[in-house]
Amino acid sequence: MKQEKQALPSQENQKNSKKKRIFPYTILGKLIRNSIILDFLICILLFSLYLIGNFQDFTDSTQLRLLIVLSVTAAVLCILSFLGIVAEIVFVFMKSRKTPAFFSIVLFVFTLIIGFGLIGFATVIRRIAVGI
Repeated sequence: MKQEKQALPSQENQKNSKKKRIFPYTILGKLIRNSIILDFLICILLFSLYLIGNFQDFTDSTQLRLLIVLSVTAAVLCILSFLGIVAEIVFVFMKSRKTPAFFSIVLFVFTLIIGFGLIGFATVIRRIAVGI
């Protein structure tokens, strides 16, 4: 009986060790994905503030600051999107499931394109406003 009681805790340890583990690359992927979504929303907010500021007569210095912050935030969005694409490609090679990673890669490419578009928009408008 004592041997069986000692065997039971080892069996419980084996069951506990077989639980689903969270690997670092999944945590990193979630962190990057959430950062991209947050940064994308901030870019949309800054772009809307710039457009609203044109109709609400914001001062020129405020509009220029909005454009500077928008271009920096869009640059961070591009960097995070690129990191997200690389992380998802690595995840595809580590796991056999490819469908969720494919949709994430499409989302990251979309945010990368939007980020480059916002950088271009902010840079062109800033150059025009300051004077070429």
